[in-house]
Amino acid sequence: MVSFLKNERGSIMLEFAVCGILFIGFVMGMVVMGLWMYNTSQVKQAARIAALNVAVTDDPAEAREKALGYLNKTLIACPVKDTLAFGDRDNGYGAAEAQMNPLFPGFLKLVDPQGGSKVSGRILIRKEAVAARAHRFRPENRPSYN
Repeated sequence: MVSFLKNERGSIMLEFAVCGILFIGFVMGMVVMGLWMYNTSQVKQAARIAALNVAVTDDPAEAREKALGYLNKTLIACPVKDTLAFGDRDNGYGAAEAQMNPLFPGFLKLVDPQGGSKVSGRILIRKEAVAARAHRFRPENRPSYN
């Protein structure tokens, strides 16, 4: 019995090493996908906030600041983020963008092995939203409702 275990010790260690690396890679992939899905949802919500606020208040600067404040509070592993808000007579428009760190060591080498391009290794998330300006929120109709 002892000689049987002695002969199998190297193969068990090798099997554990291969399976361990695959398992850790799979778990890290699941974590990164979950973060990506969460951050995508938050960027979309920030675009909605910007569009709604510019449709209601007709102040793009305030709408942009509210959306950027939301992104600053909710995003995870996204060092670069920005928002845009503008409106016309009928609609308010909002856009939000974030760049997420992939959390994989060596990801930049995998994406850009030569290192010559301007690839940052970050995952770009960009979403846009439109909010219809209600009749009472249009600038020419506001005196009728106030």
